[in-house]
Amino acid sequence: MLVLGIGAVLLAWRMGVDGAALKSLWKQAESFLMNRPWLLFAGLVVLPGLPVPTSALLILAGTVWRDRPLVACAVCLTALALNMTWTYWLAARAGRGLVEKLLGATAYRVPELPQGNDLRMILILRLTPGLPLFLQNYLLGFLRVPFRLYLPVSMGCTGLIASGVVLSTAGVADGNLMPALTGVALIVVGWVIVQTIRQRLAGRDSDEIK
Repeated sequence: MLVLGIGAVLLAWRMGVDGAALKSLWKQAESFLMNRPWLLFAGLVVLPGLPVPTSALLILAGTVWRDRPLVACAVCLTALALNMTWTYWLAARAGRGLVEKLLGATAYRVPELPQGNDLRMILILRLTPGLPLFLQNYLLGFLRVPFRLYLPVSMGCTGLIASGVVLSTAGVADGNLMPALTGVALIVVGWVIVQTIRQRLAGRDSDEIK
């Protein structure tokens, strides 16, 4: 993702695209999506299942729906839940079925998670920094962690910070201080919770090694 990002910046620079042009394109995208909110919602459901930065989509949603920050949060969380659902089942059924079929003629088998480690695996993947959302979804679906545990824990791990991004962006775009401060507070709280859980998981790992 970093290499692709650098490549995109270099390509834009070689094509003569400057900050003003990018700002103009962003404004055009906002105007286009404001008149087609269903398209933005569909993008939020589908695109995070591809190598597309989810944070960029959340920022775009915050700017497009800046006059309705709470509605923007609800829409984004609903879209994220739907995205996590379809990516999970795609990996759990079609993806895993294909791999099992390919391994059928060999002595290898898809490893099964040890019983009782489902929650731990979800937390490790969700809280590992730098791991893209789509990859988290596909891995957890491929491992077939229980869906009844997967979805609520996943939304709990990502929902708070996602809401913070949407609210803070909406507040800044609309010049409204309250949503902006609330969004920043949610991001800080979410970051603290994530760090606390990661430290506990790391402490438990060290205790098991001892």
